[in-house]
Amino acid sequence: MVNENAKAVAALFDGAADFETRAVMAGGVPVTVYFIDGLTSGGDIADFVMRPLAELAPGTESEIFERADSGAVWCAAMTRADTADAAARLLVNGYCAVYIGAQKTALCFEVKTGEKRGPSAPEAENTIKGAKDAFVETVRTNTSLVRRHLRTPQLRLRQFTVGRKTLTNVTVCYLDGFTDPELVARMTTRLKAIDVDALLLPAAVEEYVTGSRETAFPMLQYTERPDKFCQGLLDGQVGLLVDGLPLGYLAPVCLGRLMQSPEDRAVDYISASFVRVLRYLALFASLLLPAVYAATAMFHQQMLPTKLLLAIIESKQDVPFDTIFEVLGLLAAFELLQQAGLHLPQAIGTAVSIIGGLVVGTAAVEARLVSPAALIVTASSGICGFALPSRDFSDAVRVWRLALTALAGLWGLFGVTVGFLALVLHLASLTSLDGAYLAPFSRASSGGAILRGRLQSETSRGWQHRQNGRKQR
Repeated sequence: MVNENAKAVAALFDGAADFETRAVMAGGVPVTVYFIDGLTSGGDIADFVMRPLAELAPGTESEIFERADSGAVWCAAMTRADTADAAARLLVNGYCAVYIGAQKTALCFEVKTGEKRGPSAPEAENTIKGAKDAFVETVRTNTSLVRRHLRTPQLRLRQFTVGRKTLTNVTVCYLDGFTDPELVARMTTRLKAIDVDALLLPAAVEEYVTGSRETAFPMLQYTERPDKFCQGLLDGQVGLLVDGLPLGYLAPVCLGRLMQSPEDRAVDYISASFVRVLRYLALFASLLLPAVYAATAMFHQQMLPTKLLLAIIESKQDVPFDTIFEVLGLLAAFELLQQAGLHLPQAIGTAVSIIGGLVVGTAAVEARLVSPAALIVTASSGICGFALPSRDFSDAVRVWRLALTALAGLWGLFGVTVGFLALVLHLASLTSLDGAYLAPFSRASSGGAILRGRLQSETSRGWQHRQNGRKQR
């Protein structure tokens, strides 16, 4: 006779077309097997669960239960579920639940299906000399990728379930002896405090873990590359893997880390340091170039060289709009082209970018709607933004670029100065797991150095809480 717990499990999945039930006999005792089609492998259930149960020698209900629990079923992973809710959680994670007679405890065996996307080359974070594998949507595959890069028993993986409806598996990764236990405690405390129905989207992960702060700058660093994720763990950061997202998150995060690329460790330290300095120059150019151009062209013409000023005046003679409207309009058009290229298929998106950048831009200049100088300044600022390794950080820079340009149109270089100081104060007020956001410029933290030293003599530059200070040889 089916017990109450088994009836409760069936009631939880009432109306689910993929919920399957199979009744068999094990040693003369009726057995009910529950599983979800699509999440489990029917062949594994038949070969490794039902066949061993059917081959059990006759016995009492308790004896059959003990035999199945003690290894008579040929399945590597098995756990008990004492309640219907516990059995339901295991069912939606690729287990089959076996209820033997009137026993209220279910024996749950892992029989996950093998249908999943395998690791492929990174798409957003291109690599030349680095590893060619990337995270996928299955968290257990992602943990295996991390294990392959960090073959050490010091790697710790703590799993949590977040979301009342989605029951999303979240894994906290860190290296024992490298990561400060306080950082791990803060991350686990925030995960346990999350009480929502769903945790599916990257924005939800970032906002619920870090708090919904009034800032455009990222509070978590994400990557699709396991080698970059593992390097962050070696530097003392805490990792976060979310089932269903092909990304790995790292915290704490700072400006210095966001300006680094995994390719920096694939080349010699001289070339890497040179490229890092170029990135910082590109950051300032992307942020300030349109604002400085608008301020000098409108309010401070005396600061420009005579030939350059004459060239700007000549190019603007037939343009009916003020400089500030030109620059803001071009920045807005640049953002629209980016969004169009992202949301269209790849082939069409490339065509839109070419048509918008070349044809429309050239036609606008020839029609005297915008000046060539404003177009060059805007395009140069956009190209410099593409040089930043972190896309989230680049998006925040674009928001502040528009704000600084608007201030330049109102008050000239004074407005640019006030806006830049407000940006610095805003960044100085941000913390990620209590780590300074302005590192390496902040004395409170040494994370993310500007220049890359030699690997043979470079002491790992983790956060100020880094426990292990040994050299990375």
